[in-house]
Amino acid sequence: MHPKSGNKNPAAEFPVPPEEDFGNPEDGTGQPVQPPEEDAPGAEAFCDPVAETARRFFSVPYLYPWQRMVTGNILDAVQAAEQEMRTHAGPPPPEEESGDGDSDGFMRGKQIVILPTGAGKSLCFQVPALLLPAATLVIYPLLALMHDQAGKLQRLGIEAVLFKGGQSAEERKEQFRRLENGAKIILANPEILADRNIRNAVRARGISHTAVDEAHCVSEWGDTFRPAYLALQDILPELSAGAVTAFTATASPPVLQRVKEVLFGGSAHVVQGDTDRENLVYSVIPCTEKDPALVRLIARAERPAVVFCGSRSRTQRLAAMLREYFDDPDIRYYHAGLLREEKIRTELWFAQAGHGILCTTCAWGMGVDVKNIRTVIHYDPPPTVESYIQEAGRGGRDGLESKAILLWNAEDRKNILAATGSARARAEGILRFAESGKCRRDVLLETLGGPDYGAEGQKKACAGCDICRQEARFVPAETELTEMFVRQNKRRYTLQQSAGILCEQANDSARKNYGKRLWRTKTFAVILRKLKEEQKIRTGGFLWKDKLTVSGGRNGTAQPEQKERYRMEPSPPADTEPYPSPS
Repeated sequence: MHPKSGNKNPAAEFPVPPEEDFGNPEDGTGQPVQPPEEDAPGAEAFCDPVAETARRFFSVPYLYPWQRMVTGNILDAVQAAEQEMRTHAGPPPPEEESGDGDSDGFMRGKQIVILPTGAGKSLCFQVPALLLPAATLVIYPLLALMHDQAGKLQRLGIEAVLFKGGQSAEERKEQFRRLENGAKIILANPEILADRNIRNAVRARGISHTAVDEAHCVSEWGDTFRPAYLALQDILPELSAGAVTAFTATASPPVLQRVKEVLFGGSAHVVQGDTDRENLVYSVIPCTEKDPALVRLIARAERPAVVFCGSRSRTQRLAAMLREYFDDPDIRYYHAGLLREEKIRTELWFAQAGHGILCTTCAWGMGVDVKNIRTVIHYDPPPTVESYIQEAGRGGRDGLESKAILLWNAEDRKNILAATGSARARAEGILRFAESGKCRRDVLLETLGGPDYGAEGQKKACAGCDICRQEARFVPAETELTEMFVRQNKRRYTLQQSAGILCEQANDSARKNYGKRLWRTKTFAVILRKLKEEQKIRTGGFLWKDKLTVSGGRNGTAQPEQKERYRMEPSPPADTEPYPSPS
């Protein structure tokens, strides 16, 4: 059933596990996000390794959005696979056996890319090939295509290896020599990969990414006169590539399904179409603590809804939390560690329920087409803009309006700025999306499509985001209400007393609406300490020792109308008071 305001359950505070600890005052993890004057800090140093590689090696001024998206998936998946190997001393296990890990990032690397002829699909594997640590294997159906690609790479000065039937011993020896010397791209056909010596040499070189060109041949030829295509079902796992991408210009549903079965074990992301979905409304909700923000959001979110999480354990925890708060069995979780039968049952339930909420990792959506999703929430930000666009794009596939909402706090910002190298450079797109103060859609398209936003060659008017609708908030609502409380209760309470009062007021509202506590005293203590650090409030002296009051000057003059000015979140039901009212 749908959640209702005022739903009465036995009063009990849902425990918050250690992974959701927002830190102590000293480490600053409760810091509210401040509106930047121009652009988000760090944006000036933003250097895009993908775009730079395309310009430097291929003389391409910018990549089209779909090229950025495919490239981003490959890089993200390989990075996740490497992390999995470091953690578990081995390659990522098959999907149905991957229950031990907590991250499904490697699932981004299972994709079928449908692009028309001439859309630049070769760049989708050439560019990442120069950025990946190991080699890229490209499987072609025809010798003519292999020779054409080899010639192009040679003219670009990119070392490539070509394995084909009929090569002399001397020719084959030369290819092995190039392979041992670190060639970045290996060109082959399905039949030559049946040779164990070649497979051993390729595996010894190390494969980061395997690309299958003209992938419809898997279905059209594999079941008739080229059984070597079907053998890829066993060969590809043996090569242990971090990502596998199948490219085709067109594919009917039966052909797509056959490609998924042979190359991906039954499920894969499908990338196609326009990346600028005008029926998606983007917004960002800044918050100090995400659990209360998610509960308030779900209470008024239009269903069906999807909540994307950064780990498997978090999908399970959030689904359990939401079920308890709303007394609603139609809230479930999904990730790659589930048994195949469990996945199928969950996919069918969500497609048919019509009002469910699914807490999931990036593993959901591979081969699943639920067109009427009305709300997509990101509890955790994805690693890149490319990933965000794809996951937000699960909503509104029926053409009707769908909301794409990112929950954002200082810990997210801290994690991005703590990253290094290309991982940080690519993640900074998400930071700019959340904090720059620019049109959300503009930031996404600028990151994907170059100076003129890619294919169309001109900027589109924003079809909907909180910035352009003047509904954006850059400071968490609980921070504003906390400052307002201090302003209305000058020199009356200490920091701990204020935190306790604010927490109790907030939980009075939560009990009314959800039957349970929702807030922690620690959250308001963190907010108050940060307000002190920012010199917006201070403690008094003498008669008012340790009692809080507002600071004088610019920092301590919050506008009384701010409570109404910040209205990014959907309006709450009439009988709901989502934030504590200062008394």
